[in-house]
Amino acid sequence: MGKRVLLCTSCNNKMFLWGKTKTGKKRWFCKFCKTSRIYHFKKKKLDIISLFKQYILWGLTYEMLASSSGYSIQYLIVEFHKLLLLDPPKLPRFDQTKSGKVDSAYMLIDGLWFGRWFVLMLYRQSGTLYLLHISIAGREASTKITKDLRYIKDNLKYIFTGFVTDGGTAICSAVDEVYPHAPHQICLAHMHRQIVSALGRYSKDKRITDLISLSNQIWFIESHNSLKIWETNLKDWVRTNFFFLKETRKDDTGRTWYIHKGVRKAVRILIKLPKSSFKFLDHPTMPKTTNEIEATFGHIGQRWLRHKGLKKTRWESYLKWFVYYYNLKVMADNKTREDRKNNTVI
Repeated sequence: MGKRVLLCTSCNNKMFLWGKTKTGKKRWFCKFCKTSRIYHFKKKKLDIISLFKQYILWGLTYEMLASSSGYSIQYLIVEFHKLLLLDPPKLPRFDQTKSGKVDSAYMLIDGLWFGRWFVLMLYRQSGTLYLLHISIAGREASTKITKDLRYIKDNLKYIFTGFVTDGGTAICSAVDEVYPHAPHQICLAHMHRQIVSALGRYSKDKRITDLISLSNQIWFIESHNSLKIWETNLKDWVRTNFFFLKETRKDDTGRTWYIHKGVRKAVRILIKLPKSSFKFLDHPTMPKTTNEIEATFGHIGQRWLRHKGLKKTRWESYLKWFVYYYNLKVMADNKTREDRKNNTVI
């Protein structure tokens, strides 16, 4: 392959390298017409759709894309806003048989709040990265979640043997209405987080530190026998500290309230745990927590920090496009993994 030859724009003859300018740019000289000039090589502009995908999926800013593509920032803003007005194409239905967990498919449900704007409800199958469905609402309403679950069940035709959620009132009521007989595991991580928030981490009272120790032991319960032992220890603590929990205080107006509200709240949560957060003991493949979906929340949270200047209406469209490109990437990765597995020589 021959070298690239620069031609003079005046006489169309070959130009030769003629030193450099003070800024370090190469100067070219024509021996025939005795003229010199500096050539500015334009960068090859990329496809606007591929740039939009990088903007959505990888969270690249306008400045990054403009420097790598050759487009101006204002042009990218105009074109991207046009695309954000459009709804993303519909993805094909996720094949649950390929995951190998048809008999034990568990749905993870959780919500991600974007300040006080809205909440993003995510629905995902455990053991896979594919997002089955999303919805955007002003709050976690049971009617909205019920509508989403019916759409997943009746329209998308997905089958699930159980559910793992954060324990929100709206989510629990929606799951009980659409899937009344399915096992429902309340996330242990969410419950433990509420207990720690109520008790604090560095209490100096031995009674509270003993209760914190009991709350930390829930992560080591792996059988019904150990759960019974833990329940017995919790009942002993409640019986021993009965008067501590009943301590009250009265002000000048005669109003009475409990002194240890945080401790009482933690005890109420701990007493309910055996019936709500240990369903996984009867279903070994059921996850204890919704931590699988937290990684997806992390990706979306990073995009929120990168593109925080977007308007609320554009953010809703942005999230739909993000799920579309995210699922495409998951499907492509799964296909590549399957091809490698099939091409492996034993």
